[in-house]
Amino acid sequence: MQSTYDPQQIYDVFDRYGFAVLRIDQFDRGNYAKIRAELKYEQLTTDSLLEITTKLKTLEKNENIEVTIVNIDMIHRTMRLNIAIRELESTAPLD
Repeated sequence: MQSTYDPQQIYDVFDRYGFAVLRIDQFDRGNYAKIRAELKYEQLTTDSLLEITTKLKTLEKNENIEVTIVNIDMIHRTMRLNIAIRELESTAPLD
């Protein structure tokens, strides 16, 4: 992911990893967004938590973002996440 300016891109990326995004805030900063995503679990077991974590780690790696879990709300079956675009490391030699 290059930036957060296009909310549709965020919806599409999270959908590819099995998360339905319900709301996106502060995406207009370009390198950061607050996300509320739906959880498709009746109960949060250790196995389902591991599955969520694995998907989020894969998303971080493949999309070059950092994900912070802010809140998991099992009453409403949602989670709040903050995402930040990682800075690309420069491969140019320093003079």
